[in-house]
Amino acid sequence: MKITLIASVLILSAAFGLRAETTSQQKLNLEDCIRVALEKHQSLNISAANVAMAEAMYQQAMSAYWPQIAAQVNASRADQDRTFTMEGAFSLPPAMTGALGPAGAALAQPIPINMDVKLFDKDMVTSSLNLTYPIFTGLKRQAIVAQAEKGIQIAEQGQRKTNLELVRDVKKYFYAAQFAIQMEKLTEDTLERFKALEDLTERLYQNGSLKVKKTDYLRTKTTTAMTRTILNEARYAREMAHEALGNAMGQEWSEHYILVEVDEASPISEGLQQLVESAQNFNPDIQQLKLAVQISDDQITEARSGYYPMIGFQAEVHDIQTPYHAGLTNAANRDGWTIGVGMQWNLFDGFQTTGKVNQAKAQQRKLESQQILLDQAIALQVKQQFLSIKSANSQTKNSQEAVGYASENRKLHVRAYQDELVETKDVIESQIVETFAQGTHYRARYALEMGLLSLEYLIGQNVQSL
Repeated sequence: MKITLIASVLILSAAFGLRAETTSQQKLNLEDCIRVALEKHQSLNISAANVAMAEAMYQQAMSAYWPQIAAQVNASRADQDRTFTMEGAFSLPPAMTGALGPAGAALAQPIPINMDVKLFDKDMVTSSLNLTYPIFTGLKRQAIVAQAEKGIQIAEQGQRKTNLELVRDVKKYFYAAQFAIQMEKLTEDTLERFKALEDLTERLYQNGSLKVKKTDYLRTKTTTAMTRTILNEARYAREMAHEALGNAMGQEWSEHYILVEVDEASPISEGLQQLVESAQNFNPDIQQLKLAVQISDDQITEARSGYYPMIGFQAEVHDIQTPYHAGLTNAANRDGWTIGVGMQWNLFDGFQTTGKVNQAKAQQRKLESQQILLDQAIALQVKQQFLSIKSANSQTKNSQEAVGYASENRKLHVRAYQDELVETKDVIESQIVETFAQGTHYRARYALEMGLLSLEYLIGQNVQSL
């Protein structure tokens, strides 16, 4: 009847969907498991690539502070020479015609003109070197660079979050594996005690005890057989827990290792207010959203740059290579340079800039509201874990005390059973109660460890380092 209590405790160890690690029969403690995971897990490469991409985008944004220099060479051949046709008439000034005397009277009339002038040859090679530099961009350049800079910080927070998630998973599966090992050991100890009880019952029954009947003997054998079955389940749960830990560490499935038993977790000494403040200062999700709000300020600045003129500096050096040395490709025009300053100011763009500014402001209000909601959600989760840890800590202390009572009760029942002072079912029940008490203690310890690692993940750092 009470044996199902053992099963319910043991099955808990298999219910935690875990993942495990492997390194050729080494003894690994928690720090070793975390170190291996940080060295091997592929998720770290992904977050590192995100940081590298953000840094590359920052370099692209910083290019706006440098002049743009471009070289251009163009070789062309046209179907014919390019010419300029002059048609019409022209008149000489009266002063000139008067000075010529009678001959000038004929020149005083409009003189017709009709001629083709060759401008440049059909074969031509042009080369140029251009330099452009933005002098004033209405703070658009500074806003884009600031966004890219904060983008690096967001990527770094994402990388830190990946590390926190990896450490959290390793700890979760490590403690689950420890719990499975403890439950397996507890089941083995329980089986040994039931075997001893079975032997004792058999001797009492065969020696003709008046209080020990065959039903008692069969009851002990049944209990032993059921405990042996539960032990098989506990061993399976322990193996799966180890495999789950190896997977979380990024190990190969064929590797094997042994875990070092850990001490009991230390309860937290910080108050709830300090924990919430720490989460708001260190939680990577909160930090990323804070940076997103700051980026929205830069986006507003970028959108407002449309209200201002764009001023730029431009310079060019050119050279023309062609067999024709007259027209537009004469000696004076064949090579040279130009330098100038230009301005572009959109006096009216159909309220496009206004729309961009309003969109950026609305985006900022949205992010600010999301930040408030996230702060409240994280604070609530911290409070929940804080209460969970307090409860688990109390359960750990109480269950430890219960283990002592249950152990003493079982020893007394065994001694009394040897003297035929108690019934068989009472001894079996005392065995089960001790096992259940010990299993409850292990489960409370596991709950405390789970609460602490969940709190560490929410805060974004080790609780003991606060």
